[in-house]
Amino acid sequence: MRLKSPILCIGLSTPLYAQDIEHIEHIEHIEVNSYVKDYSPVSQIVVGKSVLSGELLAQQKASTLGDTLSQTPSVSSSFFGSSAGRPQIRGQGGQRVLITSNGMPIRDMSAISDDQLIPIEPFFAESITVLKGARATIPFGGEAMAGLVDVNDGRIPLQQEAEKEDKVEIQTGYNAATSLLSTLGGQQNDFAYNVNLLYREHSDYKIPNTAKAADCSNWGKLVLNSQLTSQCQVSLARPTWEHDGTKFVDVTPIDEQIITHQLANSANKVVNSSYYQTNLTFGGSQRFEHEQLFGLSVNYNAANRAIPGFIHPIREREHSHDTQQSNQSGNIRIYSSQYRIDALYQKQFSANLYLNQFNVKAAYSKQSDDENLDHRRVNKFILKNWQISPTLNYQFSEQFTGTFGLFIDQSEKQGSGNNNYLPDIKAKREAAYMMQNAAFGPLSLQLGARYEEVKYTPTINSHYQPGRGLGALVQNNKYDLFNHSVSLNWDITSFWYIAASLTHAERAPGMNELYASNPHYALLIEEQGNSNLKKESNKAEEFGTGLQFKNLSITANWYENNYDNYIYLGSTGVNRGGVYVKEWRQADTLNKGFEVELNYTLNTQNIGDFSFSAYVDETKNTPVYQFDGSYNPFTPEAFFNPDEAQMAEYFRRRLEGDSIPRTPADSYGAAVHWQFESFKASVDYQHNKAQQQLAKFEHASPSYYSLGANFSYSRSLFGFENEFFININNLTNQEIRPHQSYLRYLAPQPGRSIAVGIRAKI
Repeated sequence: MRLKSPILCIGLSTPLYAQDIEHIEHIEHIEVNSYVKDYSPVSQIVVGKSVLSGELLAQQKASTLGDTLSQTPSVSSSFFGSSAGRPQIRGQGGQRVLITSNGMPIRDMSAISDDQLIPIEPFFAESITVLKGARATIPFGGEAMAGLVDVNDGRIPLQQEAEKEDKVEIQTGYNAATSLLSTLGGQQNDFAYNVNLLYREHSDYKIPNTAKAADCSNWGKLVLNSQLTSQCQVSLARPTWEHDGTKFVDVTPIDEQIITHQLANSANKVVNSSYYQTNLTFGGSQRFEHEQLFGLSVNYNAANRAIPGFIHPIREREHSHDTQQSNQSGNIRIYSSQYRIDALYQKQFSANLYLNQFNVKAAYSKQSDDENLDHRRVNKFILKNWQISPTLNYQFSEQFTGTFGLFIDQSEKQGSGNNNYLPDIKAKREAAYMMQNAAFGPLSLQLGARYEEVKYTPTINSHYQPGRGLGALVQNNKYDLFNHSVSLNWDITSFWYIAASLTHAERAPGMNELYASNPHYALLIEEQGNSNLKKESNKAEEFGTGLQFKNLSITANWYENNYDNYIYLGSTGVNRGGVYVKEWRQADTLNKGFEVELNYTLNTQNIGDFSFSAYVDETKNTPVYQFDGSYNPFTPEAFFNPDEAQMAEYFRRRLEGDSIPRTPADSYGAAVHWQFESFKASVDYQHNKAQQQLAKFEHASPSYYSLGANFSYSRSLFGFENEFFININNLTNQEIRPHQSYLRYLAPQPGRSIAVGIRAKI
């Protein structure tokens, strides 16, 4: 459906509906603040929302945010080793999924390159909220085109009346990280503080078979696919070809089918996958008279991470950019650090009939990523960012409430090193938005609109030499973006609701989509941006429904995103310097799918309480073709009378095929949780189907499943409340290679891991 009229942007719910959703999703919510009501935009959007907290969050916490959320329907991880994994929502990731900390965007390089670490720690999270769908673009802009992940870690305490629990957690195990975590907090009169500390290390992780996929040792597949040869980091002996009358076929004798691995294909372990990580946060807040609060937090995150799986060609810059490149094997390590300061001013209006709350949030961050090959720097990024976001929450009555907000964001990216693939770039975002809620008995409505201006100013200096593709064109860019949406919820009965939303969302291209040029070795490609890219727009539709009968609940959502000028990384078929050239392009694309969840609770007196859950999800990313595909630009008629639209579609069909590359496979799963007195246990199962929706030059990925188990026992010891736990992941030691991972052929996910530890409340 194509919406041409400028409709309003929306998301809505009544208080009763929000409570029902929390119960339906069977998510434990911990009340962390009885002084301040939550008026944040994240809390106001309900349709397509999942909240992970409490005991379930404690069991699913992992070293990366993507792995932590991997059991959430329609959420997958980009997986780039055990230290990097960015969430993907409904088959979309990168520049279309925004990561926020307590409602403020995290500015880092992970949206540009999957090998980069997200500088936020899931183990500190009190809750993690996932907003699925384009409605999140109203308060957060086009970077949330597919959705948003907000990590609430309480780094600025909001004056809890209940005393915060201090705790220490120690963990170690087989094929698992060794970590020490502590959280401390308290309140003295009107001053509250919060301290979080984490240290984690992990050696090279173990796997059931070899690091490289079986296809990387299959002569028959490699000899017919040069892109697979490149992805596998192998070279082949010269094959022998014969013509069978219709085509050339490979007749290379078996003893001459020699495959040389440029990087050793290690067995039962992924070499160079270790990492070390430290995270420290201190936050405090002071309450003043007239219902005012001021808070400040400082966070430092540092990591020393090995990047598994690929050989690293070095570009010799002392000559020209056309000089030869030499393959040099060696361990790749990235040294990352980020400083971040968050500030909050909050004013309550409890005695005002029309105003509820005024907030000003601000943040400053500086991130450094230093990539080294055998202790030699080959690439370094420094990203500085500051942002400020004032919001005013108002009401005309209890049934008519709303939010007005402003957002200003400035970033400065600097780079250096032989493998620098981006110029220095300054980016600025300025936006204003409004969300209006209305309740009419069982009907709830939310309208929203946003205007945003995005500017990019790139600079060419001695640290950067553009390549030969479209990314060599470096120019300033400015985009005006308009988002609007409407959402409706109807509680038909006390046990059945339906909800629907329509959203028009727009996104400015990201800095790499505009300006990348030169090899991007972390992704094993040469990446070429395009400064002439237009803004991307999305006409999004979603319909949801839910039923609840006593302890049984079922929810379902269907969605369809019609993208105009969808920005994607397209193939060229050209190989330069040992990697294939890919360039950022635009064309219409359809993203659609569904997700269904079921939850059931059973309470018994003699054997404890049980909760059962199951889900299934499906997503498709399909190029939209307007013509029948019969056009051939190489005919005399087309040569003298070319049709640009049909010509563009002709090449897209042959270079991209019928799917967007690296679309996550459909999945389903189930889990059982049990609690009796001091004992807790859970078992979870997740199955990813074989991915048959393939782009050109892609190979089908096999299906796989993962089985996990958690056990814990609580007991007072030495005057402290202690919980002893065992967490087992990939219990049956399966080889897991997600279709969406750039490391699919070079490094699988870890095999069986067993973590043991203790959580102590002090």
